[in-house]
Amino acid sequence: MGIDLELGDVFAAREDFEACEESGRGCVHDPNCGEEWKRLRDLGPYEFDRCRRFGRINEIMALTGMGYAAEIDQSLFGDAKPGGDAEARQRWREASLRWRSQTAAGRTGIPAFKLMSNDRWLVSVREIDEALAAYASVPAEQRTTLETDPVWVRWLEWLALARERGGFEAE
Repeated sequence: MGIDLELGDVFAAREDFEACEESGRGCVHDPNCGEEWKRLRDLGPYEFDRCRRFGRINEIMALTGMGYAAEIDQSLFGDAKPGGDAEARQRWREASLRWRSQTAAGRTGIPAFKLMSNDRWLVSVREIDEALAAYASVPAEQRTTLETDPVWVRWLEWLALARERGGFEAE
């Protein structure tokens, strides 16, 4: 299974567009949500190549202190359920955001589970900053060796871009 990654500003614009479409009223925002979503996609690469090597990326991230193994907190949805009235849908969106944004208390970097399943995980700018700071502290010789792998180099470039664009979604 491959994981698709989409830049933070693009997935946020997509979610806004989908919410406007779901409302049945059409978009009343300025700029128009559909136009904004298209504009952000047109800025250039907004997705990381479908990658089937996230196991290897997670291994390197753990080795370099950029990521960590953690358990998923199954309780974050609480009693929220999809559907229902507007209030219930809002509770669901809030619970979904808590679920998708979760990290492990006291840990820094990117939890490995966010790159191992397609649960629409959100990787924040803070998590990316922590991961890149950890990588910067890795000895230069080790970084040079790791950077002979073109997938790893593309991953580092993706993280730098995602940091500037609001993080990313992993689906």
